Amino acid sequence: MEPTYLDQIYLDKCSDQSPSFNWVYYRLTSVDVLGNPAGTGGSTVQICRVKWPSFGDKGTPQDTPGQGDLTPAFSVTNRVLAEWGVDHENRGVLIGLRERAANIDQP
Repeated sequence: MEPTYLDQIYLDKCSDQSPSFNWVYYRLTSVDVLGNPAGTGGSTVQICRVKWPSFGDKGTPQDTPGQGDLTPAFSVTNRVLAEWGVDHENRGVLIGLRERAANIDQP
């Protein structure tokens, strides 16, 4: 049976005055790595911009190796997102969850 991942889909509107074409949609996903199942110590949190409305990957996902789950990876995640102009802590809004097969190559 193929493993599945649970993507947390977020939106950062950047500011109240920012037009919708400047909004950033992104996902945070705990994934398997080096034999460590998603959500366990030694796994990784993957960060990737996603397209609206398909939520397909937009660019190459970035990993925070060995972080295990979203709580310890918070500072690393915020640092990566800040490079994209995203303020995850203050403006990131969880807009949904998506379950997907782990082997799907996102367009």
